Order: sequence, then structure tokens, then C-alpha cells
Amino acid sequence: MSPPRPKISLSGEEIVSAFDGSITFRRVPHPTRYFNLEVTFHDHHPHLLHLRDMNPPQHFHYAQVEYFQVLEGALYIDVGSERILLTPESDELPVNPWVRNRVIPGPLSETTPITKFLLSGPASTTNRMLDYTFYENYYRYMDQMVSGGQPIEMIQILCMFDAGGSCVALPWYVPFNMIISRLIGVVVGRWVGSLLGYQPYY
Repeated sequence: MSPPRPKISLSGEEIVSAFDGSITFRRVPHPTRYFNLEVTFHDHHPHLLHLRDMNPPQHFHYAQVEYFQVLEGALYIDVGSERILLTPESDELPVNPWVRNRVIPGPLSETTPITKFLLSGPASTTNRMLDYTFYENYYRYMDQMVSGGQPIEMIQILCMFDAGGSCVALPWYVPFNMIISRLIGVVVGRWVGSLLGYQPYY
């Protein structure tokens, strides 16, 4: 079965910049992966320094493996209950489907002002998948809301995540938390969001 056709990116920009330039990413060719992004965190930027005081919510992808490889600097990846520090000396880290995870900036370095890493994955067997467009939309939406001082709409997030084959993970202590997370994504993000006029690609 051939992989689904890629969704169209509306911006056409080679480099996506978010949060006043503190996070940028661009497409990089890969011989076998469906998407491959080179992401740069400008570690000493005020926005990134502020993020170090917060842990983003965990999420998971149900149809694709996600791969991380650090080229410069250091990065924390929470995989399940384990926190892994990735550096350029580390092997590429795969995060399997249905495994909760999140990305957190690594230790600050005075000699390496940026963290640069590759984020990639294969195609999904469905049209709901991680790809360049998913990340572009997510970062542009978050940037617009945060920069404009507007509240982040959870239905919009769930709608985008559902289109990207992803779910915001409920706390681990909730019974059947991952199945319920998946149902919330479909019912609230896809069905209710559609009825209320939300678009999966913001």
C-alpha cells in the first residue's frame, strides 16, 4: 500500500520561526523518512528561558514512530516515566506509538548557545499523521496565541492533534487514560470541533 499523499503547506516558507525566533525549524531531505525536520532552540532567548520553568503536557502518537537525534547542544525527552538526556554523542532515539512523551530544553551551556536536533518519522497508513504541516500549524497557532496574549483553545489543540495522529495524554493515574485520551481527541477534537467550525489546520 502506497503512503498517503502529503498535505499541502500554505505558507511555502523554507524556515518556520516561532516565539520571536526562539524556535525555528526547516525541512531536511531524508532517504527513507516521510518527514525530517531540523529544529533549533535558541537556548538563551527569554522565551526558552521561561519554558525551562514549565513542563509541557505529555502526548502520544498512535500511528507513527517519532525519531530524535541531537546535532548540537542537549535535549531532554520524557519517554513514559523515564527522562532521557540526548547529546550529539547519543544514538538516535525512537519513540514508539502509544508511548507518552514530551520534549524539554536540556541543560544550558555557555559554549553552545543553541540546541539543534532532527525530528523525523515514517508515513502513517492513514491521512491522520505527523508531518511538516502538523508541526508548522501547531507552532504558528501557539505563537499567535501566546504572542497576542490570547487563551489557547483546547478544542483547537485537540482538533489539530487528531489530524496529526496524536493525543494529549491524560495523567497516568486515570484508569484507561490512553484510550480515553484517544476518544477525547476523536469526539471533542474531530466531531465537536467540526460542528463548532474548528479547522484541523489552523
